[in-house]
Amino acid sequence: MKNIRAVKHSVLAFFINPPGTGVTKGGVITLSDDGEDRGIKTRFFEVHDVGSDNVVSKDVKAGDFIAVPHGRWSRGFDVDHPEKKKLYAIDPKDIMGIWTGPREVLEQATPIATAKYE
Repeated sequence: MKNIRAVKHSVLAFFINPPGTGVTKGGVITLSDDGEDRGIKTRFFEVHDVGSDNVVSKDVKAGDFIAVPHGRWSRGFDVDHPEKKKLYAIDPKDIMGIWTGPREVLEQATPIATAKYE
């Protein structure tokens, strides 16, 4: 993963709690809420790299857990990651804050089975 770095005005990060219905290890239920006006909207990412010249360069660093509003990221792209994670480009202006608590609270513990209606 050391072979990819962020360009000047970007932030690259991995999803910690990807979209979809589930429960985090901290007990927070995340809903699959694309296109709906309910549910958990904030998503958390672990920063891989920060570009050298953007609005968050002095505040955000690799390894930080950042809060980003729902839908405020680009499509991910595959990288050579041991856990097959995708890397996402985050607009620095969309970073709402930095999580200072333990990562375990944010991680997805179990997916919740959802009923399909026809």
